[in-house]
Amino acid sequence: MEAALAHIAERGVLAGLNMREVADAVGVTPANIYHHFGSRQGLLRAALTHQIEQLTAPIDAAVTEPYAEWRTAIFDLIQENPPLRNTALLALDDDPAYEALVLWELAAEHYQRLIDEGDLPEGFDYLAAHVLTLSMSMGVAIYGAAVSRQMGLTPSEVVERTRALFVEVVKGLSSGRDEPPAPTG
Repeated sequence: MEAALAHIAERGVLAGLNMREVADAVGVTPANIYHHFGSRQGLLRAALTHQIEQLTAPIDAAVTEPYAEWRTAIFDLIQENPPLRNTALLALDDDPAYEALVLWELAAEHYQRLIDEGDLPEGFDYLAAHVLTLSMSMGVAIYGAAVSRQMGLTPSEVVERTRALFVEVVKGLSSGRDEPPAPTG
């Protein structure tokens, strides 16, 4: 699984996941990989699931935070773990076994607790908010390096700037106001 992620990181997504090269990197035959994972898609899904499982402790810790801090912590985790952006491949490939909302049950419980405690307004559409914040976080992970090259910035500058705006967005979502805040400046 690690060899597969390293292969994609080194060769790029469009070069594909060459099963022979992955097999050679770990000293097995491609048949062994196909036997164990079933397909390239299965290998990628398993590798990415393994990456996400390694983040279980920080995700569990973040889910106890108030809304804005929680979603910002998830933003940070996604930026700090570049292989996670490869989950977009599974979504784009319409992999029927891919589940985009990792730990959704835990998240839904936390959303309901935040509503009950008043941190989020009654009737808050937490599924939509979750998808929106996840999409924004993944979008920065996917596009950040390309944007930094195009704009002559460092990747960390792009992440820092988008994170600052992300924080304002999630704070605004949790404010409970019926109307968007007035523009500043």
